[in-house]
Amino acid sequence: MRVMIEYCVVCNYEPRAAALAAEIRQAYPRAEARLIQAAGGVFEVEVDGRKVFSKKALGRHAAPGEILTLIAQARLPS
Repeated sequence: MRVMIEYCVVCNYEPRAAALAAEIRQAYPRAEARLIQAAGGVFEVEVDGRKVFSKKALGRHAAPGEILTLIAQARLPS
């Protein structure tokens, strides 16, 4: 599983992104979690090319555990 976390450097979201990457790696030891620097207040999470969370679209950060739940849902067969 490949997870990409795009975060705003200007907003200092790097600690949040790094913590999320660590959380993902703990829950999914085989996951590859990449951090991508950006600007504009973004905090986007993609799993295998599919966006599962967008701070920009929702206007808020994820609640604790929310992104892991979204990742689990994204991995379910459709």
